[in-house]
Amino acid sequence: MDKRELNDEDIEKFTIGSLVNGEVVEKKRGTYGVVYIIDQGKGVYPRYVAYKTTDDEYDERRLDAFDREAKVWFKVRGYPLILTPFLIKHFNNRPLICMPFCEKDLRTYLDEKKKLSSVEALVIASQILKGLIFARKRGIEAHQDLKPENVLLEDLSKKFVGWPPQNADESIKWRVRVADFGSANAWRELNKPSGTKPYMAPEQWEMKVLYDKKMPYKEKVDFSKVDVFAVGIILYELLTGRHPVGVRTSDVWPKPREGFSKRWEKGDNFKKWTMSPDKNIKIENCELSEELEDLIRSMLELDLEKRITLEKSFEKVMGVLSKLHKPTAEQLKLLYDYYDTLAGFKENIDRLDSLIQLAQIPRLKDEIINELLNEISDTEKCIDTPGTAVYFCELCYKTSKLLINRGRENDKERVKEFAEKILSTATAWRSEIKAHHKYPTIKFKNKVLIETRYKDFEIYAELIGYARKLLEIVEGERKTREIFEDMDNLTKSAYFYSIAAKYHSQGDERKAVDMLDECIKLNPNEAVFYFMKALWLERHLLKMKIYGEPEEKEKRLLEENMIKSIRKALKIDPNWEEARKFYENISRYKH
Repeated sequence: MDKRELNDEDIEKFTIGSLVNGEVVEKKRGTYGVVYIIDQGKGVYPRYVAYKTTDDEYDERRLDAFDREAKVWFKVRGYPLILTPFLIKHFNNRPLICMPFCEKDLRTYLDEKKKLSSVEALVIASQILKGLIFARKRGIEAHQDLKPENVLLEDLSKKFVGWPPQNADESIKWRVRVADFGSANAWRELNKPSGTKPYMAPEQWEMKVLYDKKMPYKEKVDFSKVDVFAVGIILYELLTGRHPVGVRTSDVWPKPREGFSKRWEKGDNFKKWTMSPDKNIKIENCELSEELEDLIRSMLELDLEKRITLEKSFEKVMGVLSKLHKPTAEQLKLLYDYYDTLAGFKENIDRLDSLIQLAQIPRLKDEIINELLNEISDTEKCIDTPGTAVYFCELCYKTSKLLINRGRENDKERVKEFAEKILSTATAWRSEIKAHHKYPTIKFKNKVLIETRYKDFEIYAELIGYARKLLEIVEGERKTREIFEDMDNLTKSAYFYSIAAKYHSQGDERKAVDMLDECIKLNPNEAVFYFMKALWLERHLLKMKIYGEPEEKEKRLLEENMIKSIRKALKIDPNWEEARKFYENISRYKH
């Protein structure tokens, strides 16, 4: 690397570090791009994150591949066993996808340990399979490029005190993150049977021959079990330290290390082994070795009909693990139930947020907007519950924000139309809209994990606020106010409450409180107004003390107003725990 190249890379690292508010500490190359490891600094959680981007902003093929991977990746977003993207930024016409940083990949870990215990191997294999089963539910027929390099490991013992539990095997500290979905569904969608040769299934090799020769396919071959084959190879590697062909994969692939044979370089010998009907699967010095050998053979079956499914593979892996170390298997089952609960939480909203993030990629914006417009049309026809009504309003609002950002002719008309749809839908369902329709409570094993702190009115006001914001953009504040002045008192109070919330977010508590007084005139029996008034008055008082001690008379008036407001909130809603705690905490103001 010459001096100019080094300087260019240093400049790039500095620019990206500035963009993402951190320091680039490492740069790695992948199939379709690069990954930057970012140190966000002490006191920031998480301290380290990773940003993945394309290698070249002018290479259309690579940009297309990256865009496609991003779409697949966000489709499986939200499951703890899959590397989950956070958000998207941009640099020099290239998308930067932010994702969690993991300590190491499975290849590095295996090279360090040479081989793993049976329990640890099964713990890791079960997590890979569980992640793939979730991906299948999200429409990913096959990852197509599973290998230890694409399985990342996250040390949970560094995040949670007392983990792993004492009765479980220490290996449960590792959480698997299945990564790199660049080849996912490539066969189904692009007719590409791509994969990494040491881990390719027989059907991938068969189709690769035709693909390389540009020959037509007689029929669409089933790729639903290619990942099972790859996991079978990985499990054997974890147990023995070697690929089933008899060599340590990292010694010969992708390039042989010094002193090792070059015979594996082209992949023909891996293909020969893969296509053989009788594979010599032998695991020595291992408890339940015969059962493990039978399991791996069933995953490496040449005959697609005889090869077991993802679900059956997972079931068998957990069955063997339970025989070897029952407490660990039981702890894993508990974890998987917990992960499934998390994945089902706000599933529609998470999917919508994923699409909004994808729309940040300029080349995908129009495609995503069209998908959302179709969803609006379809959803509007079947609004039959308050939950669907709330989701429809969210859908209209977030799509409108994309349209405003795009700024094409007729986009403003669409935004106005969607603002009106939000308004009519919210008002039609207002008596049935509850807080849990937007912020549901998460329960696991009859225990509440996350409980909404919002009140029902706040959700209605939030939806009305969506309509207000959009109308102000297309009609202006004055015309928007005129529209709401003609509505019922409940909706007008929700309108003014959304403005009060805007002032509060801008740090102007005085204006926010004045607007709450307008809300109270319209809707005097809503406890939210009094609670928020007390809360914002306290913050206003604290600011006054920070910037200069207020006059005693003004201070006393603010304190009295605050106490009066919180008492009124509790009189209306005596069971409101948050209001009760606030009242107890401000006892120093009581006279």
